[in-house]
Amino acid sequence: MNGLIGTIVSVLIATAISGGASAMSESEPWEAADAFLRDLAGGEQQTVMMYMDNRYVNFLENVKGTDEEMDRMEEALFRNFSYEMIDSAAKGSVAVVEVKVRNCDFSGIMDDYQKASYQYVTDNLYSEDVVNKEKLNKKCLDLYLDQIEKTASGEPTYENVVYLPMEEDGYGGWRMILNDEIMQSILGELEIPTDE
Repeated sequence: MNGLIGTIVSVLIATAISGGASAMSESEPWEAADAFLRDLAGGEQQTVMMYMDNRYVNFLENVKGTDEEMDRMEEALFRNFSYEMIDSAAKGSVAVVEVKVRNCDFSGIMDDYQKASYQYVTDNLYSEDVVNKEKLNKKCLDLYLDQIEKTASGEPTYENVVYLPMEEDGYGGWRMILNDEIMQSILGELEIPTDE
């Protein structure tokens, strides 16, 4: 496993060299990963706000719903969530943290959501709620939340090892290089609705 982490660090070092070097960090990479995961699961915005450019983080923080709906989503997504720091390696201004995450398997949510949405629309073809975009969006969010809550009521069956690449943030700490694949793995393979 250390060989894989070493390979990832080597790739990150090449990226850092091309972008310039910065001063040594005062905190450890695993501390930044732990703070992010803890704050993400706890609904705290303190650390999570640094990652708003990620589509998943942005969705979780800015979903167009009421406070109650957002609370429902966060509670269900993280009801069975846990993580364990396995290893970390740093060299210069880059690092990688290996984390084992456990959660419910949310990989089937989008299929179930699409079926439920289709059924709702066909059952309500002549209702004004279907042509009212605001009411339809609210109903679709309710259907999506219902699918998440239904899955979260089961046992946590999803387990995955996630590698979090990091770079120094220039202030003595570390910042993860998050992409959608990493966030999807953290969230039990959850797919999020798109506007497309």
